[in-house]
Amino acid sequence: MQFLNSIFPLGLFIVSALAFVVLVGNASAEVAEPPSYWLGVLHGEVPATLSGAQVIRTEALAELLRGGGIISIDAASVPLRPYNLPNDAIWKPVPHENIAGTIWIPGIGEGNIQRDMEAFFRERLKTLTGSDLGRPIVFYCHPMCWASWNAAKRAMSFGYRKVIWYPDGAEGWQAAGHPLVIAHEERPSTR
Repeated sequence: MQFLNSIFPLGLFIVSALAFVVLVGNASAEVAEPPSYWLGVLHGEVPATLSGAQVIRTEALAELLRGGGIISIDAASVPLRPYNLPNDAIWKPVPHENIAGTIWIPGIGEGNIQRDMEAFFRERLKTLTGSDLGRPIVFYCHPMCWASWNAAKRAMSFGYRKVIWYPDGAEGWQAAGHPLVIAHEERPSTR
């Protein structure tokens, strides 16, 4: 009986850890990196790696943010109106939340982006980094979401050398006990 009592807390810990992984999602070693940008559905299993970038978890991100000097970009898409909602129904999406100090630029994580969005993203990175291609930039969105993976890959294609990918997303941040704040999107101006 003593053996069972000593092993029970370990089993409870393992079950809790597995529940956390299921709750916030997890990058998978079984998913291969595509040769270019991911062009499929943005929400699904993602690879555990991003060649040329550093992949980090929550406590490493918390440490980086405490140290300052890092740029944090949320690549999550804007919520879409439900397709089956009647045209005359009022729809108001839940406010988007992200990690404090983050710039939210929806659309930068699509597999193919419009020229104006790419130009806006390029210019915004240039401004945020002060044209320093070695300035660290972290990208995230949601767990099991390709948008931040694509956005980070795109930043590397622009020449940025210290690109960091945080695949746990805003939900992983919050599940670890860190707060989120209401985000305001940045988009290219329409002329």
